[in-house]
Amino acid sequence: MVGKAAIQGLVIIAGAGEWQLKYLGRVYLTLNLLIFASIGLGALFNPEPFAAAVGFTFSSPAAVPEFLATYAGFMLAIAVLLLVALAMRPHRRAAYASLAISYIGFAAGRLFGMFASSSFDERNLLFFALEVVMVLWGLYCYRESRWLPLQHGH
Repeated sequence: MVGKAAIQGLVIIAGAGEWQLKYLGRVYLTLNLLIFASIGLGALFNPEPFAAAVGFTFSSPAAVPEFLATYAGFMLAIAVLLLVALAMRPHRRAAYASLAISYIGFAAGRLFGMFASSSFDERNLLFFALEVVMVLWGLYCYRESRWLPLQHGH
């Protein structure tokens, strides 16, 4: 009796997991699409105020194209790729992995920078915590998406 109840419980949990992942993965990709598009558009249309908001100053005119390449062009390219992943399900698993790896890089670079410059300020700690959450969320979506058939929308 206990074994049968446990199996039924696992089936219910597994079913809920499929339903949750259907939306959890889409929410993850959509949230990241909005984050990267916002950064890209903000940097593109307001480079100096945007740079100042993250503590950058343009010390020479040559710094502006470099800033725009990274904070506008690259971020908007990532947003477009996420739009493709949302529109075409077979690309979602790669998007989960790519985002998780990207956030690992962000978090590692931020952590290294905080130790190197002894700048454990509130903003850096908040962004580090958010990056760790995004890594875990992305890895969860990646891991769980391998079990779901395409009709579940992972």
